Amino acid sequence: MSRIFAIAFKDLRSTMRNLPALAMMLLAPLALAALLGFAFGGGQSFSIAATKVVVANADEGLSGPAASADRPAAGALVVGALNSPEIADILDVSEAPSAAEARKRVDDGTDVVAIVIPAGFSDAIYGTGAATGTTVELYENPTQGIGGDITESIVGQTLLTFNGARAAAAAASGLASTGGQAGPADELAQRAAAQYIQEGGAAARVAVSQRPPQLPQESQGKDVGVTGVILAGMMVFFLFFGASNVARTILDEDQAGTLPRLFTTPTPRRTILGGKFTSVFLTVTLQALILLLAGRVIFGIDWGGLDVVAALTLVAAAVASGLALLVISLVRTPAQAGAIGAGVYLVLALLGGNFVGTAATSTGTYATIQKLTPNGWLLRGWDTAMRGGSLADIGLNLMVPLLFALVFFVVAVWRFRKRYA
Repeated sequence: MSRIFAIAFKDLRSTMRNLPALAMMLLAPLALAALLGFAFGGGQSFSIAATKVVVANADEGLSGPAASADRPAAGALVVGALNSPEIADILDVSEAPSAAEARKRVDDGTDVVAIVIPAGFSDAIYGTGAATGTTVELYENPTQGIGGDITESIVGQTLLTFNGARAAAAAASGLASTGGQAGPADELAQRAAAQYIQEGGAAARVAVSQRPPQLPQESQGKDVGVTGVILAGMMVFFLFFGASNVARTILDEDQAGTLPRLFTTPTPRRTILGGKFTSVFLTVTLQALILLLAGRVIFGIDWGGLDVVAALTLVAAAVASGLALLVISLVRTPAQAGAIGAGVYLVLALLGGNFVGTAATSTGTYATIQKLTPNGWLLRGWDTAMRGGSLADIGLNLMVPLLFALVFFVVAVWRFRKRYA
């Protein structure tokens, strides 16, 4: 065992003196995380700029004898829904005196979406006649798709509530009417519909979430900054390259003749290869620890509980080491190792989501593809850790990558034994 660690520490000292390798292992992920983090809002979470919406409300409420204090103007209720405090950071709402003025403000680029509520909107909403109908116009800038979609969704939900209340009132009225004359139930149904609308109806509990939670209920309250999400992805990605730089010394020493000379000594070959494997694992573990510490000190990233961080770090180091050794065992020269290894690591990073972090949804085709890669599981584990998750929450995110690492190591050992038999 002492000989294994002696060989490992010899390779570790050699790596620490390799300045280009250190720059790739440590400076590159920190620089990328800083640049991308500042570009997307520094330490804040992912956010969408508030969409500027202008409303032209021509509705003056119910007309004639149907008007009453308990039936507020439907147009005012739509405006109130758009000005709801729950979506104040998503919609920036203002009002225009006319539909023409509202459309002009969109054409001029002052606002993104214009909402035109027509006159008689309340009569249509509170009426129960089959022919009663109205249209709310959304006039939007076609280049601002997200803002328009958000506004359309909110207005559509409000109108859905109106239509539901109106349909309920119409059904109650039809059942209660006798001989075509309105009975007492008509008034009761319409008042119930008015109260349902005024209190928000089905939309009362609807809120807009810019990013769905990834964790169990107890861990959803903790937000994660952009820089932390990006650095986690970059750290796992550059662990691949860090492990590759160390593992490639096997090929370097093989070509230089030092490895065959080592095999002629009394030290068993399995001990020599064990020392090489250990040096790879120790190097990437140290690399991960430095990046975690730098992320904490420089960017203020809270990586999570110590036990969770330790487990994820060791598993990530095992995956990177096993993969690097597998690649080295399949090639013959350092040049092949560099070209083929870089391709393998880049493909895994693209499939696993290292460049998009955990912003990807937890469902769908891409989420399924992520689960086919060890780094995809690790990234979700880091996301859980930064949100306050425990070891129990990331059990699967540790076990699956460990299985990948075990397979990588077993195949690599088998290949090296065949080569250096």
